[in-house]
Formats: sequence, structure tokens, C-alpha cells
Amino acid sequence: MDKDIIGYCSAIAQARRMLKLGIISMEDYEKIDLALLKKYDMPLNSLFRDETLLYKKKRDDVPHSS
Repeated sequence: MDKDIIGYCSAIAQARRMLKLGIISMEDYEKIDLALLKKYDMPLNSLFRDETLLYKKKRDDVPHSS
């Protein structure tokens, strides 16, 4: 396996743990993810990303009830 993939997966696992423990917010987690993608030269649509970040909808895409 590529060293960049291992590095990204290891680092994001630590960030995910901090998110679950309430140490960081979801906004912080997203920022960390983007920084790690850049650091490890991985695309936004990488299969190794957290699926909640891959399929995250924009707030404008959420239908509103009337």
C-alpha cells in the first residue's frame, strides 16, 4: 500500500477519534480532512475518505418544508 494512503488513513483515524470524543467539532474535522488530503496529495473523491465527507450535501441542497 502507498505510504501516502497509510499516512492519510492513520492521521484521519486520530482526527475521527477526537471528533467522537468531542475534542474537536465537525467543522474542525472537515478542515483537518482537507489539510490531510492536500498533504498526502489525495483527491477529494478518494475511496479512503470518510463517507460522511464524500457524500455531504451542501446546505442549499437540503429541501425545506413549507
